[in-house]
Amino acid sequence: MSAIDAKVYWSPAVDPSVLIFAPQQGPNMPTVSFKVVPADARTSDEGLYIHFMIDTEHFVAICLDGRAPDGPVSAVTLVDQFMQDRVDAVIRFRDAALHHRSSPDTRLTPQRRQRLIESLRAIDARQAGATYQEIAETVFGAAPVNAITWKSAPLRDTVMRRTASGLDLVAGGYRRLLLGHRPDRN
Repeated sequence: MSAIDAKVYWSPAVDPSVLIFAPQQGPNMPTVSFKVVPADARTSDEGLYIHFMIDTEHFVAICLDGRAPDGPVSAVTLVDQFMQDRVDAVIRFRDAALHHRSSPDTRLTPQRRQRLIESLRAIDARQAGATYQEIAETVFGAAPVNAITWKSAPLRDTVMRRTASGLDLVAGGYRRLLLGHRPDRN
């Protein structure tokens, strides 16, 4: 199986968008029952990890009782520095399950997504031996300039920043993409 086709199961400790399901317990409260047919599932010591779709929205969850939901369910939200991200994930799930509409996943803005694409293209080109100026021409569509003009071009700094960002992503920084609200920002 290629890496593109592989289903990745991040722990909720790493990815706060992973839903945590538990059977509904406690007082008999009005709730919605639903059945989840997992597109993919993996068993772990923590429970059953599942990938599932509601309409066009994709979700990942861990079922603490080891079974995919088939009836009332509770969503557990950990109280930690990523609580807001966890609550956002539960709200996205609620909107898809109850209101049949998608709430946007706000962890990546369109601008941030574009910068990430540029960063990965820049590091790929750099690792293939391209110069910063060649990266500017290829990734950003810049017109060729002479060496003296290039040294003071604002795009040169942008290319160098994108390349450094790409290197950071490749070195493991990609995991920060799973976090929407950084603990140091509140």
